Amino acid sequence: MIALALRRRRSSLGVPRRVSIESMDRESLLCEAIMRDQEVERALSVYWESDDETCRRVGWHLVKHTGSLFHLGRRLLELTFPGRALVPPPEFRMCRETEPTEEELFAAPILQPWSLILFQTGSSPAFWKLGGTVYHRDHERCWVWTRLLYLNRDKAMARTDEGWVKLGRRMSA
Repeated sequence: MIALALRRRRSSLGVPRRVSIESMDRESLLCEAIMRDQEVERALSVYWESDDETCRRVGWHLVKHTGSLFHLGRRLLELTFPGRALVPPPEFRMCRETEPTEEELFAAPILQPWSLILFQTGSSPAFWKLGGTVYHRDHERCWVWTRLLYLNRDKAMARTDEGWVKLGRRMSA
């Protein structure tokens, strides 16, 4: 009974039940990040200005966490790349191999159209998922989602759990 009265009172006062991260601007997101993660100020020595560089550094720091901190970080990263899809930072590397061999280059299937998302669920840390339709001369075409280990931008190829794939055209963001 009391909970119902509190719920009615909260909505009648105009206090939102939940704040949407999607509707926040950069400055609000940075303030929310500082309030929710006390380590962000110690971990990053930045001049707290709501510019692209600060949002990018705080965003990459926050996506290492789970839950709401991950979502705050991803939203900050999305705001630094307006109108474009997220890609891993140039230093992203989850494997030792960064160059495909000649055999791998020749045998790699093509992924077209492809999509790349920063994914996090439950208590597991965030990771990059690469998905798309796989075309290969020896197999039927199929749709796959696989974990990204390395993105070779120069060769337009990606190292995944399944091996190397060539990247065709990207899905629109």
